[in-house]
Amino acid sequence: MKNTGARTIGRALLCVVLGLVVGAVGTVMHRVVVTDHLLPIGIVVALLAVLAGGVLARAWTGWAGVAGYAIGWVVAVQVLASKGPGGDLLVPNQTVGLVWVYGGMAVVAIVAFLPWSWFSDRPLRAGAASHPAAQIVTGSSRQTPTGQIGTDA
Repeated sequence: MKNTGARTIGRALLCVVLGLVVGAVGTVMHRVVVTDHLLPIGIVVALLAVLAGGVLARAWTGWAGVAGYAIGWVVAVQVLASKGPGGDLLVPNQTVGLVWVYGGMAVVAIVAFLPWSWFSDRPLRAGAASHPAAQIVTGSSRQTPTGQIGTDA
């Protein structure tokens, strides 16, 4: 199936929306911890969501999808990281906030630079039927009339 220009642009715009949603939800939940053990599960789940969204965007649309996803994610995180009308912050200048902002950008960059073949529908190697020279010949070769390999007696 061919990707037309309109289809690619439409998918890239949907990837922008996906980036906005993942960035907004991740910004709100990245500070969640289990209070009994102080396990920072929020940042782990938020970064895994960034990874999953980036892989989806890359597999669905390619570079345009990753670019749209990254733009949507950065816009959502930066808007929500700024001071609100009452002076409140969702992403304060603490370790978990810095890990969210810079770690999320790193995850999007890693997804962008993953090998292209991981997202391709094409087979890695063509089958032996399409390349006759790549077939393994067993038994006698054409050059030996007696059928013994390596002799021409």
